Amino acid sequence: MVDLTPQQRQKMLISKWFFRAAILSFIMLGCLTFYFDEEASTTPNTTSGETHRFYDKLHSNYVYLTETENDLLLVLFCVAGMCILFSIVVDFDLKRSVARSQKIGEQSENSDFNDSTSR
Repeated sequence: MVDLTPQQRQKMLISKWFFRAAILSFIMLGCLTFYFDEEASTTPNTTSGETHRFYDKLHSNYVYLTETENDLLLVLFCVAGMCILFSIVVDFDLKRSVARSQKIGEQSENSDFNDSTSR
């Protein structure tokens, strides 16, 4: 097992934080679903601005959201998706870096072993 370099530890930390941010975004989406079921109307209301139709799969009904609520959903979906994507990319880069470090470590051990046996 190769010890992680400071750069590899930093990548691991970044990957963990991206993943945690994605989990938090999905939790917030779940909370918004319960909030929308209790607070949002099931009929469009142009005076309050509730004109965006949203299908609440958890409660199997349509609710109408304001512009701000609709935009918030879009932002949370985008943030969660991007955090997951970045987490995966950083994790693959970390794995590649660790594999490269292990390969270099094995090569240096083999060259040290060959140098000691040739003497």
